Amino acid sequence: MIEKWQQSIAVNNDGHAFQLLYLHLAPPLTRFAASFLKQDMEMSEDIVAEIFAGLWERRHTLQHIEHLKVYLFTCVRNAALDYLEKIERTSFYSFDELEVILRPLIADHDPERKMISAETVQAIQMAMDALPAKCQLIFRMAKEEGMKYKDIAAILNISVKTIDSQIAIALRKIHKALAPHLVKYP
Repeated sequence: MIEKWQQSIAVNNDGHAFQLLYLHLAPPLTRFAASFLKQDMEMSEDIVAEIFAGLWERRHTLQHIEHLKVYLFTCVRNAALDYLEKIERTSFYSFDELEVILRPLIADHDPERKMISAETVQAIQMAMDALPAKCQLIFRMAKEEGMKYKDIAAILNISVKTIDSQIAIALRKIHKALAPHLVKYP
C-alpha cells in the first residue's frame, strides 16, 4: 500500500494519498522518535511533521526512494539524534538511555488478549521492560511494528546478525520469565 501511495504522490501530486501515508506512518514514527527523545511526544510529533513537510516539498523525487518506510524511520532517527546533539551537546546517545514505547505487543481489540490472564500479560510486559534498551528497541521494531530485520539494520545502522542475536536474546529472556505461567504437559 505504501508503494502505491508513494507512486501516486510522486507522479500525480496526490494530496489524498499523502494524507493516507501520513495517517498510516505518523503514529509509529512518532513513537520511534519519542524513544530517542525520552518520551517528549510534542517534539517527536514536530520532528515527524517536519519530515513529512519536507517529503511533500520533494514529492517528485519520491519515486527514486526504494524503501520509503525505512527511509522515513532513518530520517526520524537522524532528526531525533540531531535534536539531541543540539540540545544536549552530545554526539552519542546510548541505547541504554532510550525509553522504548512502540505499539503494544498485545492489542486491546485482539481476541487472544481475552484468553491470556492478566498475570501473564503482566509477566510479558515485565520481561520486555527488563530487556536492555537496545534489545528492547530491536525486539519491538521487529515483533510489534512488523519490520524486517534488514530494514531495522538499515534504520539503526547495525548488522542483520546483530538484529538476529538481539531478537534471540529477547526471546530467551521473555520465555524464561514466562516459564512459570506456561501450562506444562506431562
